[in-house]
Amino acid sequence: MRCAVALGGPVVVNPPELFESQPSDRALVDSDATLQCRLKAEPSSFNPVLMFTAIDAEFDYLLWDRPFLLDENLQWSVNPEMVEAFAFGEDHLEATLTLKPGLRWQDGTALTSADIVFSWSRILHGKVLARKARHGTDEITHCRAVDERRVQFKFKEALATNKWSVDFPIVPRHVYEPLLADDPSMQRSDAAVKANRMPVGNGPYRVVEWLSAERIVLERWEAYSGKKPAFARIIFRVIPDNNAALLAFEAGRIDEMSLAPRQFAADTNSARFAKVGVKAKGEQWTTYYIGWNVGGKNAFLTDAKVRRALGLMVNGELINKQVFFGLFERSVGLFPAAFLPADVERLPPKFDPVRAGRLLDEAGWTISEVDGWRYKNRPVDAPNAASVPAEFKLNIVSASQTSPRVADIFQSDLRKIGVRMGVEVLEWSVFNERNLEHRFDAFLSAWTCGPDPDEARNLFHSDAKRGGRNYVAYENAAVDDLFDRGRRTVDSDARKKIYGDLERIILADAPYTFLVDAPTLWAFSHRVRGVTLSPRGPMHAFPGMRAWWTPRKPSPAN
Repeated sequence: MRCAVALGGPVVVNPPELFESQPSDRALVDSDATLQCRLKAEPSSFNPVLMFTAIDAEFDYLLWDRPFLLDENLQWSVNPEMVEAFAFGEDHLEATLTLKPGLRWQDGTALTSADIVFSWSRILHGKVLARKARHGTDEITHCRAVDERRVQFKFKEALATNKWSVDFPIVPRHVYEPLLADDPSMQRSDAAVKANRMPVGNGPYRVVEWLSAERIVLERWEAYSGKKPAFARIIFRVIPDNNAALLAFEAGRIDEMSLAPRQFAADTNSARFAKVGVKAKGEQWTTYYIGWNVGGKNAFLTDAKVRRALGLMVNGELINKQVFFGLFERSVGLFPAAFLPADVERLPPKFDPVRAGRLLDEAGWTISEVDGWRYKNRPVDAPNAASVPAEFKLNIVSASQTSPRVADIFQSDLRKIGVRMGVEVLEWSVFNERNLEHRFDAFLSAWTCGPDPDEARNLFHSDAKRGGRNYVAYENAAVDDLFDRGRRTVDSDARKKIYGDLERIILADAPYTFLVDAPTLWAFSHRVRGVTLSPRGPMHAFPGMRAWWTPRKPSPAN
């Protein structure tokens, strides 16, 4: 346990009671309590096939059960609440799943193998925009209901990633199949919008209210056949602004929130905060980055040499100190060290304006003696051609406290070497829409690495440019080949070497500039117990919020 100095009392970081498991004696647990959570933005959808943002993921394990789980150590496991048996065939080209008897959807309809087969077929349907769910699922060539409880899967190849391929979301066939004639996308018709907003799930909570831009209310599904969570209700309050969220936390209107670095380091060291809550800090596989539209219309960003030069203008030490209060670490690459060979030496890039300027000169972007800005050299055979300025626009999210400050430092440093950078501040949904449609020069965001390095395929493989999350339109045949080889390689050490080679190529091509690696920084009410901090934070791994609880208050003396 650590403490931060507070005016009037200590603010505790990682107190043992925060991580205390539920007691076996349920009389000690307040089973009628309400948990109040903070949402930075609204979810994109409650249809798990369509869900793809970090906001969406907060609801995943609350509304939905699926046959496989990602535990707090990001390890794949079978979900005992749903699965009676699961096994791969000897050749690893097929697998059989047997569901437990008596599974139900929240409207009382039986959950059967037909729901799994239906969900698989919709994920792979061309009209369905399953940006996240399709990743890996497309390696399944055949998904067949043997009977009401058994499903047989067949795979294209015997891949190391086949266990992840079967971990796809499941939707109720009886809800969505009648909608397909009018709306095969499952998201445009009025009926689909209603089904996606007030879903029929199979998890321990059900949605009872979604008041746009204000709150989403979940209630415990008392007919849930698995282990029931402690909190009877969860109210998610939509509070985009971090400062407003902290005020709400200190006023007792919310019980948890992620903290911006300044909030964790400075704004929460007060008696007012210490009275209501504690702080948590843990390892997280989250990297802040700048994404460059390598296939866009801005000629300045299509050259890898230019992008490497721009990366050298990131003053990581200054950014960490002034923006992230020394809490973050300079990023050294794409993957966590656990995914790479032990002998791989990765050093953070150094801030080097001299070398950056040299690279830009070599790429033909030279400084004008007239105004001091860089322009592309005019071709010899077209001396009257218009000069192309070395400039770009960086998109950032309006709700972020840190992005404007990172952008200011980067913009100021780029100006010193003759590169213009504009900044456009966008609301979250517009920011996401532009990324998906490749309508940007550059954007500042963060990515949390998945449990297997193959998940990065959806960001870097050429086949993810349409319908995937390859926002920057990156394409390299060698990278595609290495991702394909990584899937086919079962030996752990051999896989690590493949992803080490892959990372080196990506860093050289620089479709992204990796800035800093972020830890989990969180605030919790004194009343919250049962928290686990995974590399994906406290919510995005199983059991997440399902395991949170609060002690029952002692009855007043008679």
